Amino acid sequence: MSTATANHVEPVQLDAAPTPESWASTCLNCGSTIAGAFCAECGQRVVPPHPTLRELFGEAFAEFSGWDGKFAETIRALLRKPGKLTIDFLAGRRMRYISPLRLYLTSSLVYFVLAGSVPNSGRDTAFVGVRPPPIAVTTTVNGEKKTVAGLTAEDRTEILKQVETGPRWLRPLMQQAATDPTKLQQNIYNAMPKALFALLPVFACILALFYRGRRFADHLYFAIHLHAFVFIALGLTQVVQFTHVVWLSVTCSVLALLWLPIYGHLALRRVYGGSQTQTLLKELGIGALYAAASVPTLMLLALWVASRTP
Repeated sequence: MSTATANHVEPVQLDAAPTPESWASTCLNCGSTIAGAFCAECGQRVVPPHPTLRELFGEAFAEFSGWDGKFAETIRALLRKPGKLTIDFLAGRRMRYISPLRLYLTSSLVYFVLAGSVPNSGRDTAFVGVRPPPIAVTTTVNGEKKTVAGLTAEDRTEILKQVETGPRWLRPLMQQAATDPTKLQQNIYNAMPKALFALLPVFACILALFYRGRRFADHLYFAIHLHAFVFIALGLTQVVQFTHVVWLSVTCSVLALLWLPIYGHLALRRVYGGSQTQTLLKELGIGALYAAASVPTLMLLALWVASRTP
């Protein structure tokens, strides 16, 4: 037997059933009868055995993004009808939308990427979507109040001595705030998504206090959708800042400030019901408790960041 014959490998013979001509009615993967866009047995999507390049790239996008055409429908429902997304999920109408966690993580990621890449024009204001002003530490040096910015080496040494007498659990934060407040602020900003994600169940618990008789998961769905909308709204204000048009940035920030509470009010009424007055009173209580819970959370975040920073 020659070497060429010995090394010859016969091509693999494919199963004759199901045939390529029957791909629309018989699953090419498991052979089950198909009634719809997906096989009921194995879950494979109904596609011809030899897809075109357009189908190939479309399927690749769907695999990598995980949205499969649902993203636009989800954003449309979230923006146009406050609370509709939550109602549909609670009613079991979920196939047309991406999952709540994916929506939240995507919107928060996009927002923080945009916020981190917006050019600093030196015209930071207190409007929504603009970074907070740099941390300024005020202390007393030789009987005179001074800030960390512009201190001499002797002044910084004096401040660090005062840090040593402070509470032990606050010393890492005080020390970094005294030596490098800009880096501390950047580190806290980078860790902010973790804090906001941790506050989601807290917000759901607050909702449970005001709207009893519902399962906790219902409140969590609402919290996730509401926070996702907030990130999208703030992300749009960040996009506008790339235009470097001050009046346009300020206008969009003001509109976002006005629309956020209106959206929350409409969403609460659509999901939970109640009169205008009842909803407004509950909103005040929810906002106050959420703000009270956010302060210690952000404080713990700052301490955690300072303790991990070399």
